[in-house]
Amino acid sequence: MSTIQIKSIGPIRDSGVIQLQTINLFIGKQSTGKSTLLKIISHCRWIEKLLCIGKPKNGRGVKYAYTHHYRFIQELIKFYRFDSKFFNANSEIRYVGDTYRIDFIGGIKTNARIEVLENSEPYNVKLSFIPSERNLISAIKDIESWYRPKDFDVLFNFIFEWDEVRETYTPSNALRLVVTPKLEYYYDKSKGEQLRTIDERKEFSPFYASSGVQSALPLEVMVNALVETVGSKANLSKSDLMDIVSAIIEENATFNKDSIESKIAKDLLIYKGAIFFIEEPEQNLFPESQAKLLYHIAASIKTANCKLESGHSMVSIATHSPYILSALNVLMAASEAYAIDPERTTEIVPKQCILDKGSIAAYYISEDGFVTNAVDNDIYMVNGTYIDRESQYVEDALDRLNDIICQI
Repeated sequence: MSTIQIKSIGPIRDSGVIQLQTINLFIGKQSTGKSTLLKIISHCRWIEKLLCIGKPKNGRGVKYAYTHHYRFIQELIKFYRFDSKFFNANSEIRYVGDTYRIDFIGGIKTNARIEVLENSEPYNVKLSFIPSERNLISAIKDIESWYRPKDFDVLFNFIFEWDEVRETYTPSNALRLVVTPKLEYYYDKSKGEQLRTIDERKEFSPFYASSGVQSALPLEVMVNALVETVGSKANLSKSDLMDIVSAIIEENATFNKDSIESKIAKDLLIYKGAIFFIEEPEQNLFPESQAKLLYHIAASIKTANCKLESGHSMVSIATHSPYILSALNVLMAASEAYAIDPERTTEIVPKQCILDKGSIAAYYISEDGFVTNAVDNDIYMVNGTYIDRESQYVEDALDRLNDIICQI
């Protein structure tokens, strides 16, 4: 699995070495750096994908492009809408992926260093950063026609991706929603996006749906649609593929043309996984719905990884919600219980949600900018002190107030 360490960027002082697993949760108070972490991981993972499949331009490869002209840091700032003041001479990003290592040390006038990892084999995946502003897709009609930022940013990219995937589901192939199982989604060429009640078959636009549905709908559709692409043919022509393979072999001496060219071609032609970065999945959702959504995301990632022997699907989530972490604890306990008694465990938690033990990670970001592993490895659960500190405060306050009341 990949690792990342971030130092002196925005509110983050030092993340330590973060081991990225199949499911990764980052929790903490607002403005502590959860989204900063998520965006930097997403940026590194996207560049790793481009390094694996990027067609050379003007005789220059992708590696050259991202190690010159400050492109690594400039794209990070523009696309993810960072303030350039987040970066200084002490800033560090150290990412080790499956195929490449990326090191960035310094301010906005610094280039990244990129190295291919020995004995690694490039592969192709689908990636999506699902921002907290995703509900604008449903809440604002025809947002794609008027939202035109000066720079191609993360929200515009999500709107562009939404335009590509929304037609995956048709009136005859509708998607039943997890958080509102009485509703299903589909796209109609004449009506646009539609929601339909399962029982009465009434149709209406997501514009008129509840805020919870508007927040969850784009997330559910994106996750389901991209997971369905895993194992399918990627959008690469044969000439593109041959150019890419030639560039990779020329740039990376560790690749032997005779022994690996066919495998590279196979892995680039087929999507080997779906990788998601999700901000605040809990938005506008009842606690029970938050848990259902997390279980569905876990089941989707498991489905994607089960499609192929070498599945590369994963999800990283930034959240404020103690209910999301509590639901995560259920999944972690289920992975341990399943190894002991599968039958009894699946009576409690559906089998499709249960991942292998050790494939879930959780990290707490403190107000002073440090990242702590929130998992108690002795019991393989999120430490209770990170789940809901406010509930403990409420209980303590009520106990003390009741002492006063009872004196009357």
